[in-house]
Amino acid sequence: MKQVCKSVLSVMLSVVMLMTVILVSQPKEVQAAQAGKNRAIYVVFDNSGSMYKPGNMAWSQATYAMEVFAAMMNFDSGDVMKVFPMHPVTVNGNAGTDRTTSITVQSTDDIAQIHNMYTPDPEGTPYTQVNTASAELTALLDSGAAQEGWLVVLTDGIFDSDVPAAGLQEDLKQKAASRDNMYVQFLGMGSEVENVPDSNEDAGLYAQKAGDSAAVINELAIVSNRIFKRNEYPGYKAGNPLKLDVPLSKLIVFAQGSNVDIKSLKNKEGGEVKMENCYSVSCSSTDGAGQTSYVTQVPTKDTSLKGAVAVFADPSSSIVEGEYTLNIEGADSIQVYYEPNVEFGAELQKGGKKVDGDTIEGGSYQVKVGFIDLLSGKFIKDSKLLGKPEYTLTVNGQEYGLGGNGGVTQTVDIQADGDELQLSADVVYLNDYMDHAEKTYKVCTLDMEVQAPKSVALKEIDHAEPLRITAKKNGKPLTKEQWENATVELGTVNEQGDTFALDWDIQKGREVSTWIAIPKYKDGKMFETDTGKAEVTVDVSTEIDGNSYGKAQTVSMKIKDDRGVLDYLKHYWKQIALGLLLLILILGYIPPFKKRFPRKMKSRPSIECTAEKIGIRDSIVKGNFEKNKLSVFLPYKAEVGRLTFSPAPVKKTARVKAAGGGSMMILNTSTFAGKEDTTFNGMSIPDNYKGHYRISASTIIVVSTPEFTYTCIPNVQRTADGSIKKGKRK
Repeated sequence: MKQVCKSVLSVMLSVVMLMTVILVSQPKEVQAAQAGKNRAIYVVFDNSGSMYKPGNMAWSQATYAMEVFAAMMNFDSGDVMKVFPMHPVTVNGNAGTDRTTSITVQSTDDIAQIHNMYTPDPEGTPYTQVNTASAELTALLDSGAAQEGWLVVLTDGIFDSDVPAAGLQEDLKQKAASRDNMYVQFLGMGSEVENVPDSNEDAGLYAQKAGDSAAVINELAIVSNRIFKRNEYPGYKAGNPLKLDVPLSKLIVFAQGSNVDIKSLKNKEGGEVKMENCYSVSCSSTDGAGQTSYVTQVPTKDTSLKGAVAVFADPSSSIVEGEYTLNIEGADSIQVYYEPNVEFGAELQKGGKKVDGDTIEGGSYQVKVGFIDLLSGKFIKDSKLLGKPEYTLTVNGQEYGLGGNGGVTQTVDIQADGDELQLSADVVYLNDYMDHAEKTYKVCTLDMEVQAPKSVALKEIDHAEPLRITAKKNGKPLTKEQWENATVELGTVNEQGDTFALDWDIQKGREVSTWIAIPKYKDGKMFETDTGKAEVTVDVSTEIDGNSYGKAQTVSMKIKDDRGVLDYLKHYWKQIALGLLLLILILGYIPPFKKRFPRKMKSRPSIECTAEKIGIRDSIVKGNFEKNKLSVFLPYKAEVGRLTFSPAPVKKTARVKAAGGGSMMILNTSTFAGKEDTTFNGMSIPDNYKGHYRISASTIIVVSTPEFTYTCIPNVQRTADGSIKKGKRK
């Protein structure tokens, strides 16, 4: 077996290329990785003695590459890897005693078996494990436990026992052709490789030869990418942000370096994305193989190989669009891979709106094909991370090749006719990912004629001419059964599209396939019914041959408002009566219905005390004006109160009543009648005066005594020096 290149750089390049080299197309279609799809990869590993010859580190480089490969598998989709060494191995180091002929890797916890794999007795190159692996793989595929299977044979091709009688070429071809979802990959290694079969891609057999170091790197990358495709983030450089334009279900980071540490993935706001797991990889922990006639000394291993694989994912949510920053320390190389969280779909539209239901009317439609953002439910307009999808749309057998240069989402105009519309859409994108969507619609041309009056008087609505509705399918009346099972609904809106308050009484017509719709007051009430222009949409639906069909048509009619004053009075008499009572009450508080005291009246008017005898000084004291509170709040009742206009000991108080026009009446006139010492504007009240005496807020009231002359003006308040006080009334 050929010696593999020993340099660390070569191994690093091989792992990178393992994930990124683009596969050439194959006649036997290799299906791409899809959510929920799992594959089984059964590897026949040649661990014969030549792998462990002195100075040959190929065994440690191979186990390191397998360990990285296993760490990158899509275990959550059910992927499984099984290694069939040609000679028994232990999986717990040099001291292991339990030997096994196969290693199963179904989770990251199982990868340690490869790391700790040890071959106690490396000898020749038997063909036995090829047959064993093939038999187990076909049984797994037949059980439905895996959707795709790969039998990978890594060998120098010099089989020395159990060689098939039909020959290597024919045997591998038969194995590949035995199942549609089974493939065989043969990789002959070494400068003296023998018996390399010819590829037969129609059958699913692929065979390559790696004769030198460069060929090993190249062929390993091609083989790996053919089997297990992933999408690498283009042009990532350490320190630069990751720009995601679609949601991702997961983001995988593979970093290599002697002290590599993958710390975190954060969004632009600093929020950290959950790290589902992080697996560290390195060269084997064992000495590789025991000493035999093939291996005469402890094999050499490459201890510089170290790396880490981190998976960022959150089962409860996607990694949303935006900018993200990776925090990685000690890395010499970084590769970033992603899995879009999108769904391929084809949507039937009419007038730019999605068509719901399984039955449509014949006519012009559009089919929108593209990817749907599972978070928003909307089609993705464009995305660099989805590449240039190649769409194929088939409509009733007619194929539309849409190419991949028109963006992620594309729209095609189609015509729906006949009895059925069959849509089938396929897409190939990124690393030959494939997806399919299909939908079938029943097509029915259900015609309808609606005869509606131009206008209807509101007061005569109960006797109005009805709408007459006739439905036909393909120009012929409905059968009696279809007519009996049909439903007719009417919806009414105004010119602005808002609901128009109007009820309908829908009845079957005298003839089959006809109906009449009589307008009615809304909830039986005339004043609850709208007037003006109404847009009436008639919707007829029925079941024909087990399928539902429908047709809608809109007509215009006017509900004329012919209500008169008497109609409004009859309807609103309670509101009118209540309003009048409220108005009468309010008027009771407004002049002239409510007589109020003049606004200039002072609550504490000044009384000027002018001395009439020598030795007594003039002074100013305060009088008092007080309203009766009840008279203030009672409607239509004039305000009453008390006005004290001279101080003790000759205190005189008049009971007053507002008279309107800025005046007021003295109610206790008799108290002041015939009193010459009390004058109002210079006049005393005559002794025989009958009724109430009228005064105003500016009346000068004078009370004379031997000691003082008291002067009070009800709307005047003076300061201590005798000047009139101005400002807010007190």
